[in-house]
Amino acid sequence: MTKLLCPECRHENEPERVYCHSCGARLDRSALAKAKSKEEDPKATRKRLKSMLDPRGAKLRMRFFQLSKLVLGALALAVLIQMLLPPDVPPRPKSTMLAAQIGLDLENAAASHSSTPIQYTSDQVNTYLAYTLKSKQAALSNFLQFERALVAFDEGSVRVTTERSLFGYSVYVAASYGVALRDGHLVARNLGGSIGRLPIHPQLMQHGDVFFSGLWAALDRERKSVAKMAGIELHPQVVALTPRA
Repeated sequence: MTKLLCPECRHENEPERVYCHSCGARLDRSALAKAKSKEEDPKATRKRLKSMLDPRGAKLRMRFFQLSKLVLGALALAVLIQMLLPPDVPPRPKSTMLAAQIGLDLENAAASHSSTPIQYTSDQVNTYLAYTLKSKQAALSNFLQFERALVAFDEGSVRVTTERSLFGYSVYVAASYGVALRDGHLVARNLGGSIGRLPIHPQLMQHGDVFFSGLWAALDRERKSVAKMAGIELHPQVVALTPRA
């Protein structure tokens, strides 16, 4: 029960008093009014307790949470399956003995100052990558076992895919880039990518470059040779490089 404290003698009075029982001073009843306003209405209390104890409402809430867990679990499973499904990639080259010496061709073109463009198909580049990266497996297998890297040229863009294995299962990570040469620098703009068959937004894929850092380091020589070219053009299944005259 709320007591009324006398402002003069500090005596505690019953809530129904107007004047202090001890000294007769007028009591401040505003505190009592505030305390009453904080009390919950009995009807509202009964209604709240009824809703809490209603067995039908409890069952509905339980079914809602069970259904939500089921839906979230199904979504997580679907995402995992999409990440593990292999995308459409070309088969491994049967032999790399006749791989085009792209790195040597680029160096010779830069040294000779020839203006004749040189072209390579996606298959030629992929065979060269298989040949070149074969001796760099250990450096490329920091996180997962590196299997191969391959490219697919399109109009104005190139898609780079890496295949790594985990307990015998292949995991594919791909990224698309818009490539250009500016003032002797090779500039790449991220256009998005995928993990398995799950598409990844370009803004998120920018943070996924860690999957390709080892590959870029292994191909640093080729990157510098391409940067010495005067121009680069990307077309479906073909890349054309123009040396500096």
